[in-house]
This record gives sequence, C-alpha cells and structure tokens, in this order.
Amino acid sequence: AGIHQAIANQVQIGTSDAYMSDNDAMAHPHILNIPLAISAQTVVANLPELRGATLKLSGPVLACIYAGMIRDWDSPQITAINQGVPLPHHAIVPIRRADGSGDTFVFTQFLTFSTPDQQHLSSKDFNWEGKIGYGTTVGWPSVPGSLTATGNQGMVQKIAQTPYSVGYLGASFQADADKASLQTAMLENQDGKFLLPTPATVTAAAAALTPRTPPDERLTLVFAPGPDSYPLINYEYAVVS
Repeated sequence: AGIHQAIANQVQIGTSDAYMSDNDAMAHPHILNIPLAISAQTVVANLPELRGATLKLSGPVLACIYAGMIRDWDSPQITAINQGVPLPHHAIVPIRRADGSGDTFVFTQFLTFSTPDQQHLSSKDFNWEGKIGYGTTVGWPSVPGSLTATGNQGMVQKIAQTPYSVGYLGASFQADADKASLQTAMLENQDGKFLLPTPATVTAAAAALTPRTPPDERLTLVFAPGPDSYPLINYEYAVVS
C-alpha cells in the first residue's frame, strides 16, 4: 500500500519492507526508494508440545509446508533438523497474509532464494523460485486447511487462535508473539547455521550485503552469506517523489 499510494500521489511518503519492482521503477522514475532502517522478520508456530524446546526450520522446509508437500509436524524433513524435539503428529496449518505486504515480499524471497532451481533440488523439495517466485502478493499454492490473516497483528491473533499453525511476522511484533506463548523458530541461513534474529545476527547479515546497494538503493538483504547472518532481513524503505 505504501508503494502504490506513493506512485498514485495519494501520500507524500509511503513506507514498505519491499522496494519497487523493476517495472514500477521504470514507469515512475521520479519515485525514490530510500532505506530508513534494517527490518527483520520471524517465523512463529503454535506448538504446545514443544515445552520450551526451540523449533528449527529452513527455507526448503517452509517452501514445502506452504506448497502442501509437508503436511505434518513430525514429517521426516522437519524431524531431521529437530533431533530430540517432541514434535506432535498433527497436521500443519500454514497461515499467510491476505493483504499485499512487504512481509510477504521478504518471506517469499527467502523461499525463492533457498530453493534456487530444480537441478539442485531433490524430489522431496519444492521449486519455489520456478513455480511461485516472490512479491508483495504471490499466487500461493492451494493447501487444504491453510488460513489467511490481515496485517501483523492479525497474523499474531490467527496463529495464537490456531493450534499447530505456522506463520511469518515482522520482528517488531515479537513481544506480541511471546505474550501469546508462540514459538519463534531458528531459521537456517545460507551457511547452514540455525539462528534467531538478534542485533548481532541482523547486523552481520546487513554488513554482508549493504555494500552491494546500487545507486537507486533497491536491494534485497534476504538470505545473506556468512555463518552469523540471520536470513530474514531487509531494508525498511521510504517511497517518495
């Protein structure tokens, strides 16, 4: 909405976790994308059985969950990266944003960049890049039982109300997720390390990619290289004429 309202001259300053697309940037060269800050995103789940254990998830696993290829919490792909964690034998309820969102842009970039092409994927993986791609809205696969929510607060409420669900949030809503007793997952980065978003891991990821910022400042920071880089971060943009 921040991008579209700035393009339409409905607001003087729009904001978004997403930068303008190539097509929008070419069609509206007077609109600038100005980084204000580094934003982070979390993936949270509602798993009462975890009893304090930390859940680990990866881009390929999340791609399979949101494609409907992984249906249960104790599936082999999830248990393989969660040794010793009491995962329930229960269907996963994937929850995504109903509205166009910079959070969806960042999350689907993570799924895209971590499943880069079919040649390097096994038959148990889903080629998110080739079949879905990324954007503020995407053509989500049809998954039985999946749900939608509007806004970050709506995502927190929907996940909290739905046992065995999983969804994505802006990190600024971490306190709300904690208050609702939701589990924040450690995410696998490009170097194969599982990390939570902290000032140190977000800063490490930003340091790896911000030197590549082009003159028009449209750059993704998702899935940065480096053992200490948290994979779900991006610039927070002001979109202004």
